[in-house]
Amino acid sequence: MNLERYRKNFRQKVIPKYYSAKIHLLIFSAFEVASISISAKYIEWSWLSPLWIFLSIFWASTFLYFLHRFMLHRIVPGFAWAHKMHHWHHTFYQSENMEYDELNDVYMLLMPPWIQLIYFVLYLPFITWALSHLFPPVFVPHFIFALTVWYGLYELIHWIEHLSDKHMVMTFGWARKMKRHHRGHHHPKFKDARNFGIVEPTQDYLWGTKL
Repeated sequence: MNLERYRKNFRQKVIPKYYSAKIHLLIFSAFEVASISISAKYIEWSWLSPLWIFLSIFWASTFLYFLHRFMLHRIVPGFAWAHKMHHWHHTFYQSENMEYDELNDVYMLLMPPWIQLIYFVLYLPFITWALSHLFPPVFVPHFIFALTVWYGLYELIHWIEHLSDKHMVMTFGWARKMKRHHRGHHHPKFKDARNFGIVEPTQDYLWGTKL
């Protein structure tokens, strides 16, 4: 397959003409900063706070791992659209060419704007309300804070994993390591079986999917 031709056709047929990566990033960043700030404001910091945040991040890491592995790489009834969109991502960004050519290519890199909107406007308020009826009130802000930070890291590090090897960020060893890890996931032979962790590879080690 001619990847250059595929990307050109994809931009013309799939990416909306009105799409702006700059606006996408600006709106996402605003929601992310606002959510972190609001949740942090309600945290009653104590010696247990690091434990609550660690457990929350571990849960978020586990949830995203299984969502990536079993929903985005399998056809789940009612969620075939998610598998289709992720297939587009793997076709647009292949192991031999992980980098985007132009800024608007992040349309197939970040979560779609409408999913981000649902996450911040509907999901976070709902999960806050639900958890407040299940757990002690002191725990809930810690969880929302950690969840939002982790999601921001997910988008940021996934972007870094698709930067050029010549980008200044790649002077850091962890960035090169995570790009190699993610490149393995984008290899056609391993994309449905290995290296599902995006932010870091802990879950892949735990569940035996580290390449």
